[in-house]
Amino acid sequence: MTAATPTPNQQATHATTLDAQVRAQAVDWLLKLQSGQMSKEALLTFEHWQNSHPQHAQAWARLTQIQHTFGQLQHKALAKQVLTRVDQTSRRKTLKTLGTLGTLGLLLPATWLGVHSLPMLRWRAGYQTAVGEQKHLRLQDGTRLVLNTDSAVDVHYQTLRQITLHQGELWLETGHQDKRTLVVSTPHGQLVPLGTRFNVYVQSRQTTLAVTEGAVRIQLANGQSSVVQAGQQRAFSHDALGRASAVSDSVGYWQQGMLLAQEMPLEALLAELARYRHGVIRCHPDLKQMTVSGAFPLRDTDAALDLLQKTLPVNIVARSRLWIMVEPAASTAG
Repeated sequence: MTAATPTPNQQATHATTLDAQVRAQAVDWLLKLQSGQMSKEALLTFEHWQNSHPQHAQAWARLTQIQHTFGQLQHKALAKQVLTRVDQTSRRKTLKTLGTLGTLGLLLPATWLGVHSLPMLRWRAGYQTAVGEQKHLRLQDGTRLVLNTDSAVDVHYQTLRQITLHQGELWLETGHQDKRTLVVSTPHGQLVPLGTRFNVYVQSRQTTLAVTEGAVRIQLANGQSSVVQAGQQRAFSHDALGRASAVSDSVGYWQQGMLLAQEMPLEALLAELARYRHGVIRCHPDLKQMTVSGAFPLRDTDAALDLLQKTLPVNIVARSRLWIMVEPAASTAG
């Protein structure tokens, strides 16, 4: 986990790379600390990481500030863990950082982590999954939900049966034990299932709906609506509907822990794998449009990357657990 300290020249040359790596490391440490299961040795390793480079301390301070703003970090538990395990110097630094959090109101840009944004609503939603985790739910009306990696959902059954997907991806099979209207809300619009099975994937600028059985009505705030039939998929933003197209054969296979690729650009495949692990996966510009077909395990992304290296003319360069580069096979990068 500890990054080597670069020389001043190296800092100038690789500043962008270091920033992205450090941000990913900070989030990884945050998740470990919040789990409450870190050993004394791991906490000391965290303190060494935090103090080994000025950017580490800066990234950690900014991340904890943001977490405090949104009420999503259990500060008392974290402070107790850290402050009782570290030396007096580190203790004073941590107290100073935590003491100033309440006066700061910072927002986390969607690009703060590069390809990953911090899951702002994960710890506040009724149901959540961590990166790489999936969760199966059976609701009181018989509706079946499967949450994919890094997802957050709230469920409220009142006048309507309301399911809100804040982030991530879900598979839904509607139940029939309740006559109230079922509505699935995303940041971009509402979906009204008409007795169906479908997949919903929320991204920063749009939601993608894929229907495999029945039909689903998309309703936007500006009054636009459309019914998507079985075998169709359609993306939509908060004010526009995309074109309907045929559902990909790979829709829903993530439930079995598999990514099915059919002539998929390598850059897109790596972006999918990156959803299931912490850190960053970068693709060399010369490889972005290389197409890939095959089945790749999502529950072991290291094995998936190894499979790419064995079947394509590429090298997987692991600069750290959290920083992966995919280079042309002839490259001497490293």
